[in-house]
Amino acid sequence: MTFESKKEHILRCVKLGMDLLQAELVAECSLSEIDQLDEDKKFLRQIKFHYAISEFQLLEKHDRAMHNQLTEGKTGAAQWKLERMNPKRWGKDDKKQLPEFPNLNVNLTGVYPKTNER
Repeated sequence: MTFESKKEHILRCVKLGMDLLQAELVAECSLSEIDQLDEDKKFLRQIKFHYAISEFQLLEKHDRAMHNQLTEGKTGAAQWKLERMNPKRWGKDDKKQLPEFPNLNVNLTGVYPKTNER
């Protein structure tokens, strides 16, 4: 595979969602080719462009799916989007603190593990 065809392959992989290093490895780039690509400003701009286009296309698909779900009375996709757009307002509070009871004592008298012995 020529260096130019490797670059095209990398761009396709990035558009699918791979990170740059993974894409370079899939394209079977040598270490020197990876170094060369990492210094190529034009190529790095193309990578950013492909990431942005891929994200935009996924968001458009998600928006269409969300609309279809909402017309069917399903709110999962809308909830997901709201949680990500404004996590403080709509996100799940996964780090809820249990109240502290500093003077709480638990007495387990009379509670024994089950055994086969009687």
